[in-house]
Amino acid sequence: MFILISLIVGMTLFGQETVKDERVYLSKYELSIGYGYNAPNIATTEYQINSPTHDARHSVHTEQGFDKNTSSKLAIIPEGEVSSIRLGNSNNGSQSEKITYTFHLNSDYKPHTINYKYALVFHTTDSNTEERIQPKFKVKVYQNDLLVEIPLEANPYSKHINFNIENQSKDRIIKWTDWTSDNIDISQFKENDKITIEFESYDCARGRYFGYGYLVIN
Repeated sequence: MFILISLIVGMTLFGQETVKDERVYLSKYELSIGYGYNAPNIATTEYQINSPTHDARHSVHTEQGFDKNTSSKLAIIPEGEVSSIRLGNSNNGSQSEKITYTFHLNSDYKPHTINYKYALVFHTTDSNTEERIQPKFKVKVYQNDLLVEIPLEANPYSKHINFNIENQSKDRIIKWTDWTSDNIDISQFKENDKITIEFESYDCARGRYFGYGYLVIN
């Protein structure tokens, strides 16, 4: 085994083959939630399968469809994959969600990167432009419990993100991304290091606007 991953279902869930027993999808993943625009640090095992965007805060999607908040333009599962995870929902209230992957590097084989795909959906308005309170999405990397990198941090006004915009009303502007591929370089780490990767989704600090993301990990 080149990686001892606590999330045993990883490669099966995220696009390599179809998982037949939906109940095991997130059974060994670490899930957390939070409130009040703070870190999602409340452990939970709750998730749903193919839930609506306004429902479960952690959802596994095995059926293709389109996100209604993007005027049905964003595919829930990207081309070439068989499933995805949605982190968060379209309820507001300053909720936050997290899914965590932890593994130890093994000397037999050391991969150079961990690849993932993501798509983001943010709710905002023309008058809501203060970046420090925006809904946001983060990816964090820890080495032996020490934060060493934040490969992705995005909000509706991030200039490094290519957003599509749906002006649905003056109080409802949806900024969303197409599916984007990225990776985390783990070649810098040492044998037996414990590596933790966290994906976090946040509503806005004032509890008025939502934010969530879709994920595929390979």
